[in-house]
Amino acid sequence: MLGRFDLGRVGTYYTRPMSEAWSKPRDVGALADEQADLELAIPLAELSRVRERLGALEGTISGRVHFGRDGEFAVATLEVSGSVPLVCQRCLKLMPWKIDGRAKVALIAADSQADRVPEHLEPVLAAGGRISLRELFEEELLLDLPIVALHSDERECKPTASADRESAVQRPFERLGELLKRGKEPSIAREETHHGRSKKS
Repeated sequence: MLGRFDLGRVGTYYTRPMSEAWSKPRDVGALADEQADLELAIPLAELSRVRERLGALEGTISGRVHFGRDGEFAVATLEVSGSVPLVCQRCLKLMPWKIDGRAKVALIAADSQADRVPEHLEPVLAAGGRISLRELFEEELLLDLPIVALHSDERECKPTASADRESAVQRPFERLGELLKRGKEPSIAREETHHGRSKKS
């Protein structure tokens, strides 16, 4: 069930994890005035700005956001946690990447307001004063992903003994052509020698 915002009451409140409500644009001013405290879990497949950098789309990312005010700005304090599958650029195998991000952002209605944001806050554009929770979490996730994904331990990139055996089973004829070629070489040499002798006689 989607959480409802009781705009007639001021004070912090808490909701259960939200379902698809994270995809809908929200009035950040109303959320800030309510000091809304929301918890959510978003499927990785629904993170359109992030999924092209993932190695698989199974799973979810969890998070929590608290809205409030800092001077003239609505602000959101984000916490994002979980694990996402990335492709190691050394061995091209899937690897888990732990996400544990925290940020406090100022939600600005237009780019022209960015210069007025206090230094301790990061400006995030909420065009027209509205933004979806998915957009907020995608911003933080993109900052938490590595520029180049690599296993921290190079030994994890080496094939295992079982992988070697599997490769041998899957490619049993890989060297057959080479062996056949080698097998023909002596007979060819013998034939040339035989012809050479016959010419001499």
